[in-house]
Amino acid sequence: MRAKINGTELFITVSGQDDRPALILNHSLATSHQMWGLQLPIFARHFRVVAFDMRGHGASAAPSGAYTLEQLADDVVGVADHLGIKTFHFLGLSIGGMIGQVLGFRHGARLSKLMLSSTLMGAVDAAGAKAWDERNALVKTQGTASQVDGTMVRWLSAEFQQAAPQTAQWIRDLIKATPADGYAGCGEAIKAMSLTADKLGTIKTPTLVIAGEKDPGATPAMGAQIAAAIPHAHSFVVPGGYHLCNVEFPHIFSERVLAFLLGRENG
Repeated sequence: MRAKINGTELFITVSGQDDRPALILNHSLATSHQMWGLQLPIFARHFRVVAFDMRGHGASAAPSGAYTLEQLADDVVGVADHLGIKTFHFLGLSIGGMIGQVLGFRHGARLSKLMLSSTLMGAVDAAGAKAWDERNALVKTQGTASQVDGTMVRWLSAEFQQAAPQTAQWIRDLIKATPADGYAGCGEAIKAMSLTADKLGTIKTPTLVIAGEKDPGATPAMGAQIAAAIPHAHSFVVPGGYHLCNVEFPHIFSERVLAFLLGRENG
């Protein structure tokens, strides 16, 4: 379905029975709700699963200009409101995890449980800001195809890409299909992020932080830092995982998420 959320038309999918608890999934930069394709069938056995394309991605509209993490978090709440969902679990990966942190301290009353995967906290330094400016400029002149090779090195191991070439091509195609305005808009949101320990310390929602063991950007150390900043948060490292650990190790990822949501684990 399509709905106008905070002035932007977003594409939304819903699976699972309507009378079950809601679980909203927020994908990474340069993918779409399809990134959760290996999770959706099993998650929908237990939850009413909402997987949407955030602004600038997939089948959603791609407004030009900078986005903010606050705006993207408000979009999540707008999707829930459109569907009549009062409270929900939330799972976000990469920028989705940044959005989840903002949800935690901005819309905590709406959250039942919070899961943050392959993500970062803090602020982008001057060198990082320069890198984002250069990346966004390249995307605007050459399109998101310019980002495919460099991104895949970080997202999936070389061994996995060789062993599962069709799955790897699926992810490559998602990156390439991302509108330049959407990529750059979210890049600006990341560049301007301010996810401090003080803010995370106000999150009262039960939280699970997931990191890939070999993720070169959102490292396990960063995951541990996020978990330490959020009161009573748990953390889990996917053995061998790179950034898209939900794709490379879907069973480990899904089982851990479900254990946390269904109360069948001890952290």
